Amino acid sequence: MELLYSQDSWVAAKVKATALAAGINLPATKKTLDELQELSPLATEVLLAVPQRSGATPGYVSGCSAIMRALSRAAPAARLLGNSAIDEARVDQWLDLVWNDIEVPCFLLKQQGAASDAAALAKSDLGAVLRRLDGHLAGTMFLAGARLTVADIALAVVVFDTMAATEGARAAFVGAVTTEATPHLRRYLALMGQQAGIKAVVPSAPDAFAPAAAGGVEAPDANAVAGLPPSRAGYVAADAKCETAFTPVAVPPGRFKRDRMRVKELLGAGAKAVGKAVVVKGWARTMRLAAKNSLAFIDLNDGSCASGVQVVCSKGETAGFEALKGAGGTGCSVAVTATVKESPKKNQNVELQASAVTVLGSVINPETYPMAKKGHSLEYLREQAHMRPRTRIYSSLARVRHAMAYATHKFFNDHGFLYVHTPLITSADCEGAGEQFAVTTLMSEEGKLADIPSDENGNIDFTKDFFSRRSSLTVSGQLNVETHCCALGDVYTFGPTFRAENSHTARHLAEFWMIEPEVAFCDLARDIDLAEDYLKYCVRYALEHCSDDLEFFENSPFGEKGLRARLANVIAAPFHRMTYTEAVELLQAHVAAGTKTFEEYPDWGIDLGSEHERYLAEVVYKKPVVLTDYPKGIKAFYMRLNDDGETVAAADVLAPKIGEVIGGSQREERLDVLERRCAEQGLPIEAVWWYLDLRKYGTIQHAGFGLGFERLLMLVTGLDNIRDTIPFPRYPGHSEF
Repeated sequence: MELLYSQDSWVAAKVKATALAAGINLPATKKTLDELQELSPLATEVLLAVPQRSGATPGYVSGCSAIMRALSRAAPAARLLGNSAIDEARVDQWLDLVWNDIEVPCFLLKQQGAASDAAALAKSDLGAVLRRLDGHLAGTMFLAGARLTVADIALAVVVFDTMAATEGARAAFVGAVTTEATPHLRRYLALMGQQAGIKAVVPSAPDAFAPAAAGGVEAPDANAVAGLPPSRAGYVAADAKCETAFTPVAVPPGRFKRDRMRVKELLGAGAKAVGKAVVVKGWARTMRLAAKNSLAFIDLNDGSCASGVQVVCSKGETAGFEALKGAGGTGCSVAVTATVKESPKKNQNVELQASAVTVLGSVINPETYPMAKKGHSLEYLREQAHMRPRTRIYSSLARVRHAMAYATHKFFNDHGFLYVHTPLITSADCEGAGEQFAVTTLMSEEGKLADIPSDENGNIDFTKDFFSRRSSLTVSGQLNVETHCCALGDVYTFGPTFRAENSHTARHLAEFWMIEPEVAFCDLARDIDLAEDYLKYCVRYALEHCSDDLEFFENSPFGEKGLRARLANVIAAPFHRMTYTEAVELLQAHVAAGTKTFEEYPDWGIDLGSEHERYLAEVVYKKPVVLTDYPKGIKAFYMRLNDDGETVAAADVLAPKIGEVIGGSQREERLDVLERRCAEQGLPIEAVWWYLDLRKYGTIQHAGFGLGFERLLMLVTGLDNIRDTIPFPRYPGHSEF
């Protein structure tokens, strides 16, 4: 193969850097544009000459991105398009972003000079894109995941080539990419600047973000420069020897297509949609009649976003108008065919002028409709759990809940973790608390105690039960997921858990979801790093992708004033870290000084309550706090015993407003110590024989944590009661729906 190019530009540089990364020796010959177009009418700046069979005329590939893909496929072992068809789609997505959102403003910066109006506009556009990139890079090493791809090469070459063009362009980037504003992008560019292929094609600029005392950027370690992650976020590496190159198979386009435009897409298009004919379907949040019942105004929402769109229907111009009047108003479902118009309504750019409306579902009796237009308490909405998704507060919660679930899977997937499904039915008690829901088939349909089999001592004979032993709903998937960690490496589980705790507080549920990662060859310090990175990633994701819903929560009487500022504070600085003993001494000092009184005095050895945890996070440090090294008597048997013999390698993350949001530990990997800890806590060895086997056969250092998903949602939304963060809350006395 040979590269033919018409000018020295970032276009040719991207191709050359790709060839170097792929390990391809690619001769390059400079020609005029006319000469290129004689060879291929599609040629612009670059052509790739591909040799054919002996004696045949070479074939040509034109277009920079197409050439980069061709070179990547010619060297599949380099995996510059990722490891799968999905990875390749992500790479294409980022190549499109570089082309559409990076190259145009960079071109203006190079051509116009830093002081021109065009350059000023370019810097403004670039600033927005760079902030988006920084948010994405908070949870991943490279653009498309854990490995260097052609998308990274394209972005780095364009940025560095632009910076090398003029001092003004260089200053624009150095000013925008700082440790304060975009720390993750700065780390990424520092890493890209050390790639040999990038240095070879743009030698004058890659040192711009190199670590320096003044810049304060952490130096990428040797693994990072080799394409592996830095030690602090070291969870994305993949051993190339363990992976098989995959040649993507063309996938036909999907067949699914909506027959409507969603309200989110309509409002997102804004003025660009004016004049277009659309079909919108949804539910009427409100409907009012005006002009002697000849006009109807519908606030229509379909659940895709927090806002609705106003639909204007008129007696003379809207087919189905009379049927609409009899549909029951608030709560009815309709399909609207309409033209998008500019809206005089405040805070909304467009509205719909309906030409036809079809009533899909009437409200049969508006007087009994549970979600009638009036104020409803959150307690009332819990009683109407089947209808509360139609309310603004719960629909916003549902979207944020989805976003946090997606962010969770994305974070761990991008960091090389495997998702493991752990069982809901178990015979083990992970926490040793005994607060488990029994699973049994022994009770007869009539529920007569006399029908339950018993042994000679009068105890229930569980050998006659379905599982032939006492079984319960799980309180945690941790013990099960550890089995996979000790064979597959870094893993996580995300699923429902159950606890029969007769608690009526705003912080407890009987059924809740847990995210539980387990990290192989990991100590407590790196486990805490992972927990902090994950929590910050989720908060940042919510701020960037759920802005409308967070704004609603911030302004809702059930939400929290200053919500987004509090969330921004979570990601603004490293979490404060201290030992349990240091925290107790500090709390005692505040009590002694008369600064604070607690319902329970903070003696060493107690399980700190929410009042202590929130005081540390909200008042003392005003940011999340990590407590480590708890007394062994208040922690589970599997936590690693420290050298002092009195504390264990445990850590809790305490967040403002919530208190404990994450609990984790380094696991006890020493068989003799683990057996002794089981005996101390009265746990029969035979009940966890399989767990002990992990220590008998190839034991390893490992650690993990658990995060209550609903507590994360309380943190992100500002809601005060955990019962409002889950679709169908289960708590004492409530299991309806």
